[in-house]
Amino acid sequence: MIEKKKLLYIHGFRSSARSSTILTLREVYRDVEVHAFDVTHHPVESIKKIEDYVATHGIDILAGSSLGGYYTLCARVEIPKIAVNPALNPENSMQYMPEIGHTVEYYNPREDGVQTFTCRPDDLDEFRGIEPFITPVTHIIGSDHDELLGDMRERYRALVGDRFHPSSQLGHRIEPEFLAIPSGDFYQVLKSIIDD
Repeated sequence: MIEKKKLLYIHGFRSSARSSTILTLREVYRDVEVHAFDVTHHPVESIKKIEDYVATHGIDILAGSSLGGYYTLCARVEIPKIAVNPALNPENSMQYMPEIGHTVEYYNPREDGVQTFTCRPDDLDEFRGIEPFITPVTHIIGSDHDELLGDMRERYRALVGDRFHPSSQLGHRIEPEFLAIPSGDFYQVLKSIIDD
């Protein structure tokens, strides 16, 4: 019996390990063991949690979207990584979000049961100085019409070269067709990693 690859998926800002994306990944990708846990808007503790989990659970592939995509890029791990619409430079890109400075609810239930949080403007300073850790197995999938981050395609291409995969199946958020097998853009990149 062939052992399943283990994929750790990191959710985006205001989400959780119970997001619809993660639930869909578990339902659709039956030959991959999908792992997930909650992260926060505090990058140092979130990235360390990811790195520790990868090391202790034998994770084969790390993936994430938006802020989770940024954490995916920054995690200092030598396994294949797939960042979907990563929020580069969150200290700048997040400062104009209406949630900043207010107490807001998470979109999905959280593991610790806490359903509200406040991201203060000075919390964004924690992102300064944290740089992506790009390796020859780091891939980025970016939307050609991201309504939240704008057109990031050239910045993504500058980071990973031909491992940048433009997607017309995405806005900023992940839609079902993006995860579809065999036609989804995420599946195509994941398959290229697994088959390599």
